[in-house]
Amino acid sequence: MNNQLPPIPEGFGLPFYYATLYNIEVAFLVDRKKVLKYLENTGLIASDFNGKAIVSFNFQNYTGQFPNGSSTTQEIELNIVCYPESQKDTVAFVSAEEYLRGEEQTKLMGHKRVHVPCDADMAIKAGIELFGEPKFKTTFTTNLPSLNVPGQNTWEVTCNDPKDSKESIFTCVANVEDLIPEMSAFSPITEYGKFEDKLIGCRWNILQPTKLHFLTEEESQKRVKMTYGNSDHIMKTDMEFLIGNSPAFAVRTSMSAPAAIQTRAYYI
Repeated sequence: MNNQLPPIPEGFGLPFYYATLYNIEVAFLVDRKKVLKYLENTGLIASDFNGKAIVSFNFQNYTGQFPNGSSTTQEIELNIVCYPESQKDTVAFVSAEEYLRGEEQTKLMGHKRVHVPCDADMAIKAGIELFGEPKFKTTFTTNLPSLNVPGQNTWEVTCNDPKDSKESIFTCVANVEDLIPEMSAFSPITEYGKFEDKLIGCRWNILQPTKLHFLTEEESQKRVKMTYGNSDHIMKTDMEFLIGNSPAFAVRTSMSAPAAIQTRAYYI
């Protein structure tokens, strides 16, 4: 059945087109042994970067346009970079830096999503039924860069506890001000999930280069601050185990271009 496509549930249509997307990804190099238990019996192998694995999370704020109006969704993916065991003789092995630059052109190295908190019911339903994502509903507190606030280059994201929004799973503050980015042609991004207990994959395309910032350990301490809240949710436990106080290895950001601009008024 590997040559067949999973069915599309009634009420959904694909592909899904994003009208806008704000996205930040923070990547960490951690001991590869830490991630192995998260890939047991999945058919996936953790990518090996000289004994390290890449664990990352990305925050997405996006809108979708529909006949009855638009929807706004926020979500986070906590990911482990991996590839299918069945493709171990096909995948192109690259360094961590080359991977984040988008140079792994087989696109078999992708994301095993460990947790996917999200604030929109339809996005949760679609993620679970179409893409096999481990999604759950929660809320977020954010302070993001915006063209409407010139000069702001700090991304602040808090993932709140799903039962008590006054408590948090984690907060990340990433300041890329004054850093000169590389432009990374990273898409398509491969995402792995489960459908009817079978491994499935899909491609996520960001239709522009992303801004990639590699950080030294010293820079990471200045630029990226990770704090964990008092939530008892399993995502917090897993993030503390997988990431803990590891320095951020890289930050990648993307902001879709504005569709229209209204300028300043003038006297007539």
